Amino acid sequence: VTTPPGEPRRVTYVTRTMARGEELLERANFNWTYNAGAWTWLFLSWIPIAFALVFWFESFGTRPMPPNQLNLFASIAGIAGFLGFFVWISHMIHVWTTEIVVTTYRFVYKKGWLNVSTQEVSLNKIEEINLTQSFIGRLLGYGTLILRGTGVGVIELPEMDNPVRLRRTIENAKADLRKDTRDERLGNSD
Repeated sequence: VTTPPGEPRRVTYVTRTMARGEELLERANFNWTYNAGAWTWLFLSWIPIAFALVFWFESFGTRPMPPNQLNLFASIAGIAGFLGFFVWISHMIHVWTTEIVVTTYRFVYKKGWLNVSTQEVSLNKIEEINLTQSFIGRLLGYGTLILRGTGVGVIELPEMDNPVRLRRTIENAKADLRKDTRDERLGNSD
């Protein structure tokens, strides 16, 4: 298994399912904006916890707080902290277990940890690649790709870093595959 230069070798779904001679050309990454909402939830969930700690420490000082109010603040803070952490960890598990990869023969979009779902298409079956980037997406370097292919329908990718580079990698790999096929036909016809 060959990985792109500068990328550490790691065992993933794609590396376990690669054919002999197949090389990994590019692995797409999520843009930081994709995770911003989950991190915001986590941060906001800690605000009630901070207030509860302040009230708890003040209850030992000159202005003691009634225990029932302190328990109410602690309960609200605990629920908020749990919900924020749950939203964050759910999102991050999705991010950590998603693979978007281009190899020399195929495109792979794998999601899931316990329940795995993959969408794979041979490069020569990809008919069109549509790029969508908003103005903000262009400024921050993210966008989405929609791939349409023969026999696979539509593969919609989430917002990712540098979608133009991923599109170019797919197109270059398709061109290399066509060239190799053409060279084989010309070599075999002699």
